[in-house]
Amino acid sequence: MNELIEKTKNEFLYAKSRMEKLLAETPEERLNWSPAPSARTPLELVGHTAWAVKSIHETLKGNTFAIKTPLEADAIFRKEETEFKTRERVLDLLNQNGNDFISWLDEVEPDSFDTMVKLPFDLGHAPLGIAIGFISMHTNHHCAQLEYLQTVYGDRVWH
Repeated sequence: MNELIEKTKNEFLYAKSRMEKLLAETPEERLNWSPAPSARTPLELVGHTAWAVKSIHETLKGNTFAIKTPLEADAIFRKEETEFKTRERVLDLLNQNGNDFISWLDEVEPDSFDTMVKLPFDLGHAPLGIAIGFISMHTNHHCAQLEYLQTVYGDRVWH
């Protein structure tokens, strides 16, 4: 197994398990709570992350991200995220999309790491060898948001 592929897998699995643990530590009455109408709930954060795993994965496979602007993407993502009302639903999607990503990594050939991946929103291109880390990075960023959200409702325990 290639070292970069193995590192990418481990980083994603760590980020995913961190998110799962944070969601498990979120009380039932806070799952659909947010501090403001513009803020995501814990379930919406995890749902957003699960959808993003799939979206970023598709981009890595060379499928152009069809949504043209971040504003348009946010509106679409926010609408999709409202369907999540239970832990089980968001975790199922996170696991399904995460397993698809991990399986795909097993097929990536190291000689493709220099292949340029077209990024969304006219952000240019990145080599696949760097872009495969975007899913873990994105997941970790949303873990941090979930941790912060927990402090907003008074949970000061480090999970």
